[in-house]
Amino acid sequence: MRLMTLLRTSSASWAAILLIPWLASYTIRISQWITAGYWDSVASQSTFLLGFTIPACAACAAWEGVRIRRSGILTGVPVRSPLAVALSVLTPVLILGALAVLLPLVMLLPYTQGAPGGSTFTVIALALLLVTAHVFLGYGAGLILPVFLAAPAVLIASWFWMAYPAALEPFWMRQLNGRNLTECCALDQVVDGRAVLAPALVAGGLLVAALAFIRWRHLAVRVLAPVVVALGVAAGAVVAMPLGHQAGAPRDASELSCDSGTPVICLWPEQQNEGASIRSLSSMAADRLSKMGVSPARRLTVSTVRPQENQILAAVALSAIPSEPPRCAESGPWPGSAAQGPLMAWLVQTAGSDASFVQGSFTSEDISTVTKVRALPEQEQARWFERNVPTLKDCSSQPRLDPARLSADEHLDAP
Repeated sequence: MRLMTLLRTSSASWAAILLIPWLASYTIRISQWITAGYWDSVASQSTFLLGFTIPACAACAAWEGVRIRRSGILTGVPVRSPLAVALSVLTPVLILGALAVLLPLVMLLPYTQGAPGGSTFTVIALALLLVTAHVFLGYGAGLILPVFLAAPAVLIASWFWMAYPAALEPFWMRQLNGRNLTECCALDQVVDGRAVLAPALVAGGLLVAALAFIRWRHLAVRVLAPVVVALGVAAGAVVAMPLGHQAGAPRDASELSCDSGTPVICLWPEQQNEGASIRSLSSMAADRLSKMGVSPARRLTVSTVRPQENQILAAVALSAIPSEPPRCAESGPWPGSAAQGPLMAWLVQTAGSDASFVQGSFTSEDISTVTKVRALPEQEQARWFERNVPTLKDCSSQPRLDPARLSADEHLDAP
């Protein structure tokens, strides 16, 4: 059958009328989640849409399987092999799946720069493998399920598999369907190869079982097909277990380009066009903090390709305090948690961030405390910071956030 005839008569053509506009509208939403300018992030976030693409394509394939079964073309002594017949009617469905995978990447091109790297092509290949596996699995289901049940049952089952693992624990189970790649990637991350391999093994097992069932539908294959699926799932689980919910791995630090300023600013390749602005603002923020006796990190990176001024100032400021709670906070109370917000707000304001940025980033209580602190002389502000910053590093120190009581509290603490 000619391709144009296939496209005109295939259920995929009707599904495309709904699916493509829906994906286009949803792509606009996911643009806010990507690390702008970074291909790995764009490719990873686009896999979120597989939750819509795969069930739609699988249901279309099931419908085509029903049509082939009702036509009787596979009964008797068919001229073509069952796989050849399947491929001919599934070509429009596979084309729809490929277009649905590539559409978000094309729409998100304005958020990228340079050429995509190997991780991006790996993610695209995985997405195409997932679509292909579900399409042939859906077609196989259409050959055996009741006529009016096949497409709805495949649609629901495929959607359930793509959506439900995201709510499961242990976290590694979320890696098996391929949608957990949305956990990646910040600018200092690349896609972890294991996060791609795990769902690829599962999809490979599904695809091999589906192809075998379509080609040889006797009892032995019906018994062995679930075994192949189980082996694929088991292999994927072994690969995924060490990952937990993470889908990103640290990026090779050799890609960083560092200067010799104070602080030392290290830039990823995607940030080179913004290098002068990042270095200038970082130096300005470091000078302001130094006047208060605060020492930011000696070596800094910024996590955004095209960072705004407030983001750069905040990155320098917040490098002066621990980024994570102390380990003791995992097993007991951490008094310093009350000091975290006010100290961060004070640092960000001291570095020069404007009031609107501070108000949008911290609570009214934190801002109220910092307003009182910043009304003090610079020497008193520095004492307030030095008194409270140790509480971020252990679970025994009590914060003293009220600047009016700072001198009295220090007097009580004196031996």
